[in-house]
Amino acid sequence: MAADYYRFRVGDLECVALLDGTNVYKAAAYFPTAPAAELARALREHDVQPDRILSPYTCMAVRTAEGWVLIDTGAGSFMPTTGRLPASLAAAGIAPTEVAKVVITHAHPDHIGGNLDAAGQVAFPNAQWVMWKDEWEYWASPAARKLPAVFTDATSRNLPPIEDRLTLVDRESEVAPGVFAVPALGHTPGHIVVTVASREEELLYISDAVLHPIHLEHPEWQPIYDMDQPAAAASMHRVFDRAADRASLVLAFHFDPFPCLGHVTRQGSGWKWHPI
Repeated sequence: MAADYYRFRVGDLECVALLDGTNVYKAAAYFPTAPAAELARALREHDVQPDRILSPYTCMAVRTAEGWVLIDTGAGSFMPTTGRLPASLAAAGIAPTEVAKVVITHAHPDHIGGNLDAAGQVAFPNAQWVMWKDEWEYWASPAARKLPAVFTDATSRNLPPIEDRLTLVDRESEVAPGVFAVPALGHTPGHIVVTVASREEELLYISDAVLHPIHLEHPEWQPIYDMDQPAAAASMHRVFDRAADRASLVLAFHFDPFPCLGHVTRQGSGWKWHPI
């Protein structure tokens, strides 16, 4: 495993986990409704400090018959510890011009910040972009413009330049051979997960369906970042019941440590994370 990429296969498809960088979160944002004593116990079990929950930002590339498909573009220059996706791609031997399609799971800053390069140009000049229709429309709406600047600055910079090369989907769709966009709404209005399927094997790229393995064990402890918590909870159950029932490989964008790959099994009212 190189420091910033990890190559693996799903059936016949070559996949690469790509590190864009890291960030640190607080338990108060991740688990705002958790009873204090239960949360303290869960944090100890996971060897996590309440004010320093480390999160990788992990994108993924899949080589398909149509070329490389990149899923999310990371945070770009959002903070000093991010923006490593171009170097990770280069280390993995993937040139920006080889990316044929970019799938954006949702338009939070850490998932769209690499749409443009350092010169402000589209970072993947030969690519078509894919997003869920409701997600695109929400971030163009008056309601989105009332959100904090951390969100609106990112969307106003990173979304308009891709509009003329964008495909919007509104149902589960095969967006490239073996690569499927699957609705998992709630974290944002058009949040999706991405499945990769080949030769009876499946990977689920869960994006922000959950943010930490503790959310799997305590699905009722939803983060402050879920915009529609009932919808997000329903999506979480669909995604992780599927992953458990199918023994799917899972790539979790925020799970430490990189490369954020593992499996889930059912446990009580939730699930258990088993990293590779």
